[in-house]
Parts: sequence; structure tokens; C-alpha cells
Amino acid sequence: MSRSPDQHTLDRAVISVLRQVSGRLVPEDALISAVEIKTDYLAPSRAEIEEAIRYAEREGRALGVTVETGKKYKITEAGEAWALEVKL
Repeated sequence: MSRSPDQHTLDRAVISVLRQVSGRLVPEDALISAVEIKTDYLAPSRAEIEEAIRYAEREGRALGVTVETGKKYKITEAGEAWALEVKL
């Protein structure tokens, strides 16, 4: 299924944020906040950002790990490859 331009922008923002932390795990709330800041001109809802995060996980671009304090994410090699492909 094809992604809308706004969804693609959110997809790019998720991977961009994860790339900036060089493979470290990012708490879900921090990731959502950073994506909100990067895409404030779209005024995305939390649900839209969460969907973009889940999409990145389903596509193998991000890895989600559940820890005692909640879920955390990091970029995968597939995510790095995709970032290069879309010229992030």
C-alpha cells in the first residue's frame, strides 16, 4: 500500500531522529516529541506519529525494545539503508 506525502514525511522524521542519536535507544515519548518538533508545520496527531513509528518497525527500519520504563527505539541497518536511499 502506498503512503501519503504526509505519512512519508513522518516516516522520514522518525528515521531522521533515530539517526541523530547514533544507534542509542530512544524512549517512545522522546521520539514522539522530537518528531512533533520536526514536523510541526504538519501538526501531526500523536496517533499519526505512533503509526509512523509502528510502520518503521514493521518495515524493519526501527527496532522497538520494551524495557521496565516503557518502549524504546533505535535505527536498524535497514533503516540506515532506507535513509541513504531517500537522501536523508
